[in-house]
Amino acid sequence: MFTLYQYLHCPYCVRTDMVANYSGLPHKKVLLLNDDEKTCVDLVGVKMVPILQTEDGHAMGESLDIVAKILSMAPPEKQLLPKTTADQITGFISQFSSAINHLLFPRNVMITQPEFETEGARAYFQKKKEKMLGVSFDDAFTSSDTNLKDVNTMLADMPQLPLPSARNNQLGWDDIYIFPTLRNLTMVKGLVWPAPVKLYVSEVAALCNIHLYDEQAV
Repeated sequence: MFTLYQYLHCPYCVRTDMVANYSGLPHKKVLLLNDDEKTCVDLVGVKMVPILQTEDGHAMGESLDIVAKILSMAPPEKQLLPKTTADQITGFISQFSSAINHLLFPRNVMITQPEFETEGARAYFQKKKEKMLGVSFDDAFTSSDTNLKDVNTMLADMPQLPLPSARNNQLGWDDIYIFPTLRNLTMVKGLVWPAPVKLYVSEVAALCNIHLYDEQAV
């Protein structure tokens, strides 16, 4: 049995969680506090997640390397379909990364998540991400209307997404790259989800047993 150290909100952690759950391999999840540097440094020498630790104690970071490691242990029927449209779609989404970050970063600490259970963990995250945004979380949240407009444009113009139901409910590399950002956007109230995009998010979440934020959205 392997162990995944992760955060609930982290899109890179979502990648590894998707494959771990989909694979059916027995594993343990450890949800770290966001300001817990020591555990990460002890395991891989640097503050980062996700981290996979094998039964013999070997630990590794980098989400795509962890995905590859899990796949090396997974049965043939749980391998991922080849990547096809991921580069096109993630390239499109990346054009809206500033608006997405301004919406997501303050909301990450506004909703209940295990990595932000303590005031210290929330403050650690907020200080780091406010520096990245160049504005306070309060200001970012106040400017939600402008960023909602941009992200709603993104959702409305989204290229066609590869539905699992159209490929025998198999997970693909495309999903590993595309799904995590869209999943995190479910914590944002006021987004208008076109039916095909919402269906994609719902199908992948169900296939991989990934928590969505719809009921917590702010």
